[in-house]
Amino acid sequence: MNTALNNPLPPMAVGRYQDADNNNVPLPFSVEEVERARRAYSRLLSSFHLRSRSNILITGLLHESAQIIPLERAVMSEGMVAISADSHLFDARRVESITRGFSLAGAIGITPETLTGLEQHGHKPEQLFADMVIWAKAGAYETLKQHPQLNVFRIADIGPVKAMECSHGAGVHVDRFEWQVSEDNGEIVLTSRLARSTPFQQYHTGVKGRVITSACKCGNIDPRIELTEG
Repeated sequence: MNTALNNPLPPMAVGRYQDADNNNVPLPFSVEEVERARRAYSRLLSSFHLRSRSNILITGLLHESAQIIPLERAVMSEGMVAISADSHLFDARRVESITRGFSLAGAIGITPETLTGLEQHGHKPEQLFADMVIWAKAGAYETLKQHPQLNVFRIADIGPVKAMECSHGAGVHVDRFEWQVSEDNGEIVLTSRLARSTPFQQYHTGVKGRVITSACKCGNIDPRIELTEG
């Protein structure tokens, strides 16, 4: 019996995630989950050896609070400064302003919408994001990787999980303490290992990928997902 499913934690707030049919599903989440996710993100960020007091841009949407809050706290716990912007088309001008006004060491969560907005305002992403670490979502990742001078890594929404690559770029990491990760005909399936406000049992995410269980070169033994199309 999975006790994580039988003892839900009291929520501190409610976010959302996208299910396999691209529907937005409410995601109550707790203080404990935020702290556990913070620790997992900190492990990934530490692999990049970014300088203390560096500025990191985090782009996302309000409903992604369950994933964005621990990410912001991870940045701060690593001694860096988190600067926020929305990841939709209409906030691209603010992204450009932040990128121009601050000496950024990294930008997390860059989307195709942000890239489109930047280009509509006459800005070249390959110039704006030069000399920093970039974590980009599907579509934006492929676009930015066309510029070999950029340091681009993946970030992906896998059901309720926002998974990121470490400095070795060999698949997005998923916290081994929080989640059991498996495949079903190439689809990523998640099960909660610990108590959550919203527990998951054999949850089919709709995300296609291959689970890698060998230790990463960064030393992290979290399972990694090599994302595939279709």
